Amino acid sequence: MAPAAVPAHSAKVASTALDHPAVVATTTPAATTKKRKLDSATSDQDDAGSGAEGGQERGANGSEATPAALSKLDKGKAKKRRKEEQRALDNPPSFSFDTRGFQGGRFVQIKDLRDFVLHLLANDKAQQWLYVKNKSSVRRVVCVMVPGILPPDLGIAQPPLATNLPFGLSPPSEGLVSKLPVFQSLFSHACPTRAPGERNRMHSPYQHFTSCPLTSSEKDRREKARKERGQQLKSSDPSVYLLNSEQMLDQAYPTPSPLPEVLPTDPNPVFELAHWQRADGWIEAPYQPGTPDAPKRLLGVDCEMCLTDEGSELTRVSVVDFAGKVIYDKLVKPANPIRDYLTKFSGMTAEKLEGVTTRLEDVQKDLTQLLDYNTILVGHSLECDLKVLKLIHSRVIDTSVAYQHPRGPPFKASLKWLAQKWLKKEIQNNAGEEGGHDSEEDARTAIELMKLKMEKGPGFGEFANDQETIFERIGRGQDPKASAVVDHGAPGQWHGAKATTAVACKNDDEILQGLLDSIESHDLTIGRFMDLSHTLGWTQSSHSKSPVETEASDADSPSPEQAAEAARAALNDRLKQLHASLPPLTAMILFTGHSSPVEMSRLTAKKAKFDRLWKTVKQSEIADEDKWYEADDRALVDEVERCRWGLSFFCVK
Repeated sequence: MAPAAVPAHSAKVASTALDHPAVVATTTPAATTKKRKLDSATSDQDDAGSGAEGGQERGANGSEATPAALSKLDKGKAKKRRKEEQRALDNPPSFSFDTRGFQGGRFVQIKDLRDFVLHLLANDKAQQWLYVKNKSSVRRVVCVMVPGILPPDLGIAQPPLATNLPFGLSPPSEGLVSKLPVFQSLFSHACPTRAPGERNRMHSPYQHFTSCPLTSSEKDRREKARKERGQQLKSSDPSVYLLNSEQMLDQAYPTPSPLPEVLPTDPNPVFELAHWQRADGWIEAPYQPGTPDAPKRLLGVDCEMCLTDEGSELTRVSVVDFAGKVIYDKLVKPANPIRDYLTKFSGMTAEKLEGVTTRLEDVQKDLTQLLDYNTILVGHSLECDLKVLKLIHSRVIDTSVAYQHPRGPPFKASLKWLAQKWLKKEIQNNAGEEGGHDSEEDARTAIELMKLKMEKGPGFGEFANDQETIFERIGRGQDPKASAVVDHGAPGQWHGAKATTAVACKNDDEILQGLLDSIESHDLTIGRFMDLSHTLGWTQSSHSKSPVETEASDADSPSPEQAAEAARAALNDRLKQLHASLPPLTAMILFTGHSSPVEMSRLTAKKAKFDRLWKTVKQSEIADEDKWYEADDRALVDEVERCRWGLSFFCVK
């Protein structure tokens, strides 16, 4: 990029927006075409409506007056909506950068992008750096994160890291050609955008974008509700911490059966195994009445599992009582061939399971003698354990819910972290290649955490979480907005848990289809195209090939340069399709999030290895290549600073 490109903008600094908008406004031909369609539809519907209404009046009697009146009311509402849409098309929205918002070298940050979306959809305060004309005409907002893009990919020379002003995307810099020409056709400018982070660490731009601070009123409401809940509940009663039906659904627990129509009255009924059995090999304790004042029986449960052709299967189950004493501990032979022992997590090996004959059915039979309907099961993310046990149970306490993650839901703190934080002890420290967790230790830790919670009260282990998701924010109020998140993995279990719709995808083709399916019916749609980032090695796909598969296909694989070129071409086509499919009056925001994190990740891994070795071996035993020097520290700081530099783009269709 020519050095004069950025100062050219600063030369136009005034107390108003830039003379030329930094984004493309709604085009006149599209608006004109839409107007003709609206006029035609209005005329047709009015004619059809007149005929229907006239026929109704000619044959009307007293009983038929109400439908006619309702029809007239509906027609009036429809006519009002058409007028509003036409008014929006006649006054289309547009964006333009305001250089006053960049004074003093101020960078646009990821949180500013989020706040701009909230300005459009939730009437939050306007942003000083980006002016919106005819904001009320914006009907939808689509936000897409596209990591893997740098200025040279757009035909622009890499500007200095201190560059904070938006710069034009055309003409291209000397000697450069845009590898993503769709950007020149959709956007006039790129805006340098800074990712969140610290001196030696970058935080997740995507997580930062989808999270926002609570409003003062919502913070007060939650604090009031928390205090009222704490006053109403007896902290020493474990029933206080039971998951309710909604929480069980949110946490993907097996769904308990409804209560029987005729409830038994015998407090000590005798049940056979057949009474426990449900469809597909599942078991569930039959209902039996409990006494409110009777002591509650709590059992800690934890399982280890392996991966078979049928998914996760049980390899070990441990049960401890409230005193932490082991009352049941069995190794279990899976029903299907084992593909992966998951030794790193489970500690299981072929040697450990050699000669084991206990099957899942045997464990289930034993469990019918250990617990009943009123037994409270305690565990960490217990839904996973119940699923491999094929056990349905309605009375459960989940320490991943009872104790909060510092960032609040939907994040969950690990059991190891909770033990360090609240019990001041270390767990899951088994060394060696086998390593893995100890289900007995984990079950006992869950019980200890529950004891502490009962002693300290419901508020113990909670953090003053001042954050909520952007989906929650726009979904509140008198005019709640529908939201959709389309992402790789399982967004419905993480950042998209509070969105109206969450679409899980495996690749960018599925992301595109998910976006196309969601945009029309949602006010806010957020997605991520990650294939380019995966191809460049910036990130790693959860669906990456195994080392064996990779080695087998290396001979036919394209070079890294060819793969990157193909990924950019595919991204270019997807963005074209996405924009072409947007309904009129839709705001589109693209952001890269960050620059290449490869070197930053290498240095971070080196530092982590050195810190680990420093604690476990003598300094003289640390190899030179593993030592961390002052030069490494400076290099990491520089790389983090460089990596946090990204770009954002804005347009309205």
